[in-house]
Amino acid sequence: MKAIVTRRFGNPPQMGVEERPKPVPREGCTLVRLRAATINQLSNTVRTGEFGFPKAPLVLGNEGAGTVEESGRFPAGTRVAVYGHSDLGVTVDGLFQEWALVRDDRLLQLPDTLDWAEGSALTVNYLTAYLALTKAAGVRNGQTALVSGATGGVGHAVMQTARALGARPIALVSTARKARRAAEAGAPAVIDSSSRHLGEAVAELTDGRGVDIALDPVGGPRLGELIRSVRRHGTIVSLGFTGGRQATVEIMDLLAGERVVTGYGVHGDSDEEIAKGLDGIGRLAAEGHLRPVIDSRYALSDFEAGYARLASRKAVGSIALEL
Repeated sequence: MKAIVTRRFGNPPQMGVEERPKPVPREGCTLVRLRAATINQLSNTVRTGEFGFPKAPLVLGNEGAGTVEESGRFPAGTRVAVYGHSDLGVTVDGLFQEWALVRDDRLLQLPDTLDWAEGSALTVNYLTAYLALTKAAGVRNGQTALVSGATGGVGHAVMQTARALGARPIALVSTARKARRAAEAGAPAVIDSSSRHLGEAVAELTDGRGVDIALDPVGGPRLGELIRSVRRHGTIVSLGFTGGRQATVEIMDLLAGERVVTGYGVHGDSDEEIAKGLDGIGRLAAEGHLRPVIDSRYALSDFEAGYARLASRKAVGSIALEL
C-alpha cells in the first residue's frame, strides 16, 4: 500500500510516498480502508520537530475517514470517521496511508450525508468543539459564545456545535472575506476585527453585558482581547495557538471581572470523555447539525501543497488529503 512517510523531522522535514505492508488485523481493532485524512496543525507540528518525542520514520495523520474492511464492532463496508487520539500519527503510524488499524472505540459511524473529505474532518475539530463547550465551558441554552478564527477548521466546528447545543455563537474573523464566508456558513452574528473594534462590537451585540463564553483556537495577542469581551464571571477557553504561543493578559481584567481562563486539549482527554464526545457529535451529525467545511482537497502525491495551504493561514475550513 502507499503511505506518506516522514523520514526526518525538522524545518523543512523530509517526507515522501513509499510502499508499505498492509496492516494485519488484531482483536479490538478495526482494519479501515482509508479514503481521506486531514492535513492539520497537529501533523504540521509533529513533522517540523516541534512536538518533542515522536520518532522517525513515521506516517502522520490523526483523523480520517474510510470503509471498514474487517472489524469486531462494525460490519464490513460501514463508512466510519477515525479519531487518532494522542498516538496515531504521533507515536505510531497514522492515517496518511491507504489502510490503517484503528482501535474499535475510536471510530464513529459516518452519516451518508457527509462525503469522505467532510467525514475526515469530523473527529478532532468537532470533538474539541463539543468537549470544550460542554466540559470546559459548561455551555447552557441561550448563552452567547464568541468564537475567534471562526472560519478555520476548529472555529467553524465550534460555531456549528455551539448552535446545535442551543447557544448563540458570534463569529470573530480578521478580514472582510472571512466575514462573508462566516455569514454564508450561517453565523448569526459576525465581527470583522479589521473594520470594527472588538469591545465595541461585542457591547453592541450583547447590550453592553459582554459574552457569556469565548473560545479561542487562535491564541497569541487575541487572547487578551477576548478576555475583555467576556462578562463578569464568564469563561474563556483556549483551544490553540495558530496566531502565536505567547499572550499578554491584563491581571485586572481577570480580577475585576472574576473571569475564568482555562484550556482544553482533546488529545490529552480520557477514553471515557472521548467516548462521550464521539457519541455526542455522532448524534448531532446524524441529525444534520454538523457539517465540516472543506477548504481544499489534495491527492496523496501532492501533500506538500496541502501543507503550504495550511501555512498560508488563508484556508477557510479543513484541508483534506484524498487517499
